[in-house]
Amino acid sequence: MGKNSIIEISNLHYAYGKKPIYEGLNLCIEKGSVYGVLGKNGVGKSTLINILMGYLVPQKGKCLIFGEDSHHLSNEAKAKIALLHEGFISFDYLSIEYIERFFAPFYPNWDRAVFYDLVDLMGLDYAQKLSTLSFGQKSQVVLGTLFAQNAELLILDDYSMGLDAGYRCLFIDYLKAYIAKNEKTVLITSHVMSDLVGLIDKMAIVQKGGSVYQGTIQGFCEQFKCYEAPLDGIFKRDWVHRIEKHLDKQIVYSFQELEGLKELSCDFEAKFLGFVGKY
Repeated sequence: MGKNSIIEISNLHYAYGKKPIYEGLNLCIEKGSVYGVLGKNGVGKSTLINILMGYLVPQKGKCLIFGEDSHHLSNEAKAKIALLHEGFISFDYLSIEYIERFFAPFYPNWDRAVFYDLVDLMGLDYAQKLSTLSFGQKSQVVLGTLFAQNAELLILDDYSMGLDAGYRCLFIDYLKAYIAKNEKTVLITSHVMSDLVGLIDKMAIVQKGGSVYQGTIQGFCEQFKCYEAPLDGIFKRDWVHRIEKHLDKQIVYSFQELEGLKELSCDFEAKFLGFVGKY
């Protein structure tokens, strides 16, 4: 394992029956970096997190966290990890203030100020019970309990659930400042591509069937191109990644330079959807 590696995955294979999820995945997440695992629903983002947390065992290959096998993590290694799992559980009958008091004794490095920093972004009364909060407000309280653990590795599985655009922006700004100040390592999944621009250092785009693209957002946007073509245009299969047919044209996505076609200006989200498919 590399000196600065927090997570190292080597030749990972995993499948559900005959459905391959990962086939020979190699991935390294270095200390202090923000790594995004992206893809459509059902391709295996949460499966990867379940493997890293030891809930699932690799069928082949290795997954190491802090140099230990992910399915045999020591208590010392587990204490360095803060996990937000998709579909989190909250204690709705407790107040915000009592939630903080309840969780604090479990974590030696608990930072009360960080918890209330995140709660205060929403202007909530500490005496409010979680049952009285909206789903987005409840999500923010749960994120507060996660960050207050002061863990070395943050795993955020779809952090944006329930957060509207305004609060999402507040949280992303807070996350950027928190990482810069504390040198934390973050593994993040999200369906909101615009949030990730300027946040993640590297990414893996997971596709059905076990194929994974790895790189940076900038590199992906420079290499993956979008073209407009006539409806009767015919292209060699190995030139094209995906074609979308519209009423009067085709939109062609490719890693190749396609001469004679008009290249369209697209942002990261549009290119991401062109890569994984909209449906």
